[in-house]
Amino acid sequence: MLVTGAGGFLGRAVVEAAVAAGHDVVAMIRSASSAQAPDGVEVLRGDLRQRGPWVDALGGVDAVVHLAAAASGDLAEQLAGTVVATENLLSALDLPSLARFVHCSSFSVYDFAALHAGATLDESSPVEPHPERRDAYTATKILQERLVREACDGRTELVVLRPGAIYGPGKDWAHGAALRVGPCALVLGSDAAMRLTYVTNCADALVAALTSPGAAGATIDVVDDEQPTHLEFFRACRSAGATSARPIPVPWRLVDLAGRAVALVDRLAFGGRAKLPELLAHRRQQARWKPLAYSNERARRLLHWVPAVPMEEGVELMVEGRRR
Repeated sequence: MLVTGAGGFLGRAVVEAAVAAGHDVVAMIRSASSAQAPDGVEVLRGDLRQRGPWVDALGGVDAVVHLAAAASGDLAEQLAGTVVATENLLSALDLPSLARFVHCSSFSVYDFAALHAGATLDESSPVEPHPERRDAYTATKILQERLVREACDGRTELVVLRPGAIYGPGKDWAHGAALRVGPCALVLGSDAAMRLTYVTNCADALVAALTSPGAAGATIDVVDDEQPTHLEFFRACRSAGATSARPIPVPWRLVDLAGRAVALVDRLAFGGRAKLPELLAHRRQQARWKPLAYSNERARRLLHWVPAVPMEEGVELMVEGRRR
C-alpha cells in the first residue's frame, strides 16, 4: 500500500500504524525532505506537484492512503500542493486495480455558518458553499475531495475521512489560544468545544479504513471522545507545562457580536470585499469558535475505532515532544 505525505506530521504516524497492522508500506516522501521511514518500509521519493520517475514506481500498489496536501501558503501554493498534486496522483494510479483508496479530507470543508450554536456537526452537515469567503485551505480541500470522488466513482472503493484538529508533538494549536498578549493569552470561544484528535488516534482510523468492510463508500468524521473547550484545553496544556501565560477567556457570544459588527461595516463601507484576518472575519470565526458538538459515532461503528490516547495523555506527549 502507498502512503502519500508520509514524511509529514500525520504521515509518519500513519506509516507506523500501517506497519503495526501488518501492511507492506511504500512511503512517499518529498525528494527534498530529510524525513526517514521505519525499518522495512520502502521509501519512494518524489514530488506529486510534478510528474516524474515516481510515476513508474506505483505499479505494484494495491491500496492508497492519500494524505499529501499543503496546509499553509497562499492560494497558488495550496492549489499546487493539494489540488495539482492530487490530479497527478490520480492520473498516475491504475484506479480499477486498487482494493481501496482512503482519502484524508478535513473538517474544514463543512459549512459552519449553516449550523446554529449548540448543534451537532456530523457527516450529514452541508459542505461550505462559499469557500472563497473562508481561506485557501478550505477552498483547496473541497476541490481535492471533489477530484478524488469523481476519479474513484465506479472505478475503486473510496473511503473519505475528515479529521478534526489533529494535535500531538509538533502541532499544539497554540494550546487553544487565539493570540498572545504579553504575559496573557486571549482564548476566543472559551466555551466552545475543540474538535481534537490525537495524531496516533487519527492514524489508527485511517489505517482501519483500508480494510473495514462496512466503510466502503463512506464519509467518516474523525474526532476523539473528549471534546474540551478551548479554555479547558488551554488549562490542560498549562498544567502540563506548555505555557505560563494567563488565559483571558472570551466566550463565543462576544466573538459573534464583534464578528457581526465588523461584517456590517465591511458590507456598508467595502461592499463585503474587505480582506479580514481570522480574528475578525465572521465566517472564519464560526468555523473555529462557534460552540458545536462533534460526533464520532460513524467512525466507531464502521471502523470499530476507539481513540486509544486520552486527552490528558495526549497533551503530556505533545508537551514532551514524543508520540506514544
